[in-house]
Amino acid sequence: MTPGLRVLLRIEINAGHEAEFEELWRAHARTVRAFPDNHGQQLLRQAGESGHYTVLTDWTDEPSFRAFEQSPEQQAYLRRLWPMRSGGEMRLLEPLHELIPGRDGRTLESRRTG
Repeated sequence: MTPGLRVLLRIEINAGHEAEFEELWRAHARTVRAFPDNHGQQLLRQAGESGHYTVLTDWTDEPSFRAFEQSPEQQAYLRRLWPMRSGGEMRLLEPLHELIPGRDGRTLESRRTG
């Protein structure tokens, strides 16, 4: 199934807790992967900016994401995250188009994702 929702999370981590956060995220990512409506996730760090991260995660739809948010697994993760977090924001995005490599490997093909 094509993901119908991409969640963009910007997370700011208190200085000195970056490695702890990255390990926490990696461990939790293995848990998130087990949710059937999760279609992948990425952790990105802002270039040249220690402590500034972006998480991208794809879900079947908003109701499945909201159910995940309320899950015991996510709530346990948040309890560990909040003390090391200094700020952030969340955006829910609707995928519309994606450019993918063409069959010849050189051209790009556009496909509608939403």
